[in-house]
Amino acid sequence: MKLDELFRLVRTLRAECPWDRSQTLRSLKGKVIEEAYELVEAISEDNIRAITEEIGDVIFLAMFLARILEEEGKSDFAQIIESTISKYRSKHPHVFEDKELKDASAVLEFWHKSKDDIFNGIPEILPALLAAKVIQERTAKIGFDWPTHKGPLDKVREELRELEMEGDPGRQEEIGDLLFACVNLARHLKIDPEDALRDANKKFVGRFRKVLEELKRKGRDIDSAALEELDAIWDEIKKRE
Repeated sequence: MKLDELFRLVRTLRAECPWDRSQTLRSLKGKVIEEAYELVEAISEDNIRAITEEIGDVIFLAMFLARILEEEGKSDFAQIIESTISKYRSKHPHVFEDKELKDASAVLEFWHKSKDDIFNGIPEILPALLAAKVIQERTAKIGFDWPTHKGPLDKVREELRELEMEGDPGRQEEIGDLLFACVNLARHLKIDPEDALRDANKKFVGRFRKVLEELKRKGRDIDSAALEELDAIWDEIKKRE
């Protein structure tokens, strides 16, 4: 089985490569995040070749981490596989037992209701927008949610009003409340807030680069341009898009 061959490769690298031997669970934390984001980016770009490669990197890294645990006597690969199989069998009683869950929503509701604490398993290291979305999805599955997008839209307006009235000490809290409300609105509109903000970032960078190009074409630089001139160029670029 090729999976066994890959694990043998991991064992060989841990035994014979100085860099691989020096790695620990802690030293690889950043690598785990990096590989996950590279896979997400490949999926976002619908790049099948890159997706395939990045899935391989994630599998390799998971095996590498498992090997470190094995060396430390804390677990082994067989135990990890066995506990994973057991976990996902128990999460799917509608597949492996007689429990009836008729659609995807029912499955999600079952998962969330079966937790002692619905917020267990949400890593603090998650990007804040993604964490907010996950938190809201979990509370929604047990009935704590607005029936339509009008509720979160009104909440966004309310948070904006509170921000306008708040003094400096409370502004961070109000900005947080506003962002949380915006994530809730995006969720109701079936829009991923991370994707939406990523697209907005990309759009802003693209437009600003064009502003700089236009200044350069005119023989100007950013330091000599007034804000009014930059706004005028920005508006003209926006009209042409």
